[in-house]
Amino acid sequence: MKATHKYLTAAAALAAVTLVPATARAQSAQIGARATVQQALTISAVDSLILGNAFPNTTRAVLPSDAASGSWSLAGAANAEVTLTFSLPGNLTFGANNLPVTFGASSAGYNTSNSRAGLTLVNPLAAATTRLDAGTGNLYVFIGASVSPTTQPAGSYTGAITLATAYTGN
Repeated sequence: MKATHKYLTAAAALAAVTLVPATARAQSAQIGARATVQQALTISAVDSLILGNAFPNTTRAVLPSDAASGSWSLAGAANAEVTLTFSLPGNLTFGANNLPVTFGASSAGYNTSNSRAGLTLVNPLAAATTRLDAGTGNLYVFIGASVSPTTQPAGSYTGAITLATAYTGN
């Protein structure tokens, strides 16, 4: 019995050792984190839209490709995607007098060179998305409009056109 007891004690000790889980050791690995901050997007007003002399019962129109069109210049990260959003007046004003101003579906355009020729036309009534020049990071935006005075008194009518731009993240 003594031998059997020794055998059972040894077997129980071996079973206890095998049933106790080994101490778990934590593992870890480290990775780096990196971000590249790009150049801030800037915009400058260059030329005001000059509709010029408008006569009663005639339409005076300026195309975005005309020398009298309004313009802005943008500078930012090369080839970055940007949105163009226009805030357009419904009227030009002279004191309490209003002169309706019309912006058509092709009244605005942009180019990566500072040229009114070869514009990509856009609708200023809706936001547009494009890219800054891949080499310089520049973009030039131009806008035209039309007026058709009827019974407005003679005078110098004015208004403001705003272009807001932002990176899209692409």
